[in-house]
Amino acid sequence: MSDQQTVEDIQRGWARDAMSSDLGLWWLAADIREWRPGATEDEVRLETLSALRPLLTSGALRAVHLLPGGAFAPWEGTAEEQLARMDAEWAALGRRPDLGDIVWFIGAR
Repeated sequence: MSDQQTVEDIQRGWARDAMSSDLGLWWLAADIREWRPGATEDEVRLETLSALRPLLTSGALRAVHLLPGGAFAPWEGTAEEQLARMDAEWAALGRRPDLGDIVWFIGAR
């Protein structure tokens, strides 16, 4: 990602990618980490959740659990409740999210 890339560019990429693939929180955080080199993990967490907010609110992304066989179970609650849960679970994790940690996202399908 370039220095000239904006958070809106990142959000558009997430929404586009989520139309055909599931996205893990770890992947989104890595995008933010790359976009903001030198950011602390707290800053990465806050930036990631902030960038997710309009996508969850609009329905461009949906927070889900991945189930066996490739099915999805949507997270309950409003976008704000989901973001609060992600924030709490990320903080409780005590490390960077990795593959399969906390939440996955799918696009409007």
